[in-house]
Amino acid sequence: MKNNTAKHLTSLPKELLLLLITIIPVVYLFIVWKELPEQVPIHWNFQGEVDQYGSKASLGWVVLLINVPIYLLMLFLPKIAAKQESIERMGKKYYRLRLILQLFLSALVFIILLVSSGATQIAIETLLGYSFIFFMLLFGNYMGSIRQNHFMGIRTPWTLENEEVWKKTHQLGGRLWIGGGLFGFIFLLFLPNNWVLMTVVALMIIPMILASIYSFVLFKKLKNTSI
Repeated sequence: MKNNTAKHLTSLPKELLLLLITIIPVVYLFIVWKELPEQVPIHWNFQGEVDQYGSKASLGWVVLLINVPIYLLMLFLPKIAAKQESIERMGKKYYRLRLILQLFLSALVFIILLVSSGATQIAIETLLGYSFIFFMLLFGNYMGSIRQNHFMGIRTPWTLENEEVWKKTHQLGGRLWIGGGLFGFIFLLFLPNNWVLMTVVALMIIPMILASIYSFVLFKKLKNTSI
């Protein structure tokens, strides 16, 4: 059963698609390399203001380090996870989570490249804000399918201790992220740009805090019930 489940985690065509999504921003960087100024913005504060410039080479490292390490981690996670069977039980949903994550990270890289090269006049906080919102909506839809592991998910002492607590906590976290994403999608339309990123970060973090508190309460409740 384990082998039959594991084979659904990925396949060569699926892996090539993920790899393509991961390297497209790198290819785009090579295409626009000559058009980039020697000094480019590589970091912005929460108000969307540039607070750090760097060389074109440093921008290249930013492009590589944002999504390539995550691609490699998620590729080998089923083999290195302490609870390999938990990852394998996710089956096709694990691949979908990887796909969502790589699309999101590559979108972030593209946004940085577009803004750094001056190819867009849209405010970076708007582009980033809606990228995070779409990520919340998509990832939240699959959060409840994440199995116990030490690498991703809501990893509190109580979720890692009890599989039922893990499952219910992630189901709640997923619903909260979807709700926060829907709220943010509309709310961001009326926010000034300098409030967008702070609002999105709050919409991502607050549900995780609430879900973490819930995991503690549920763990104690189940523990008292079993006594």
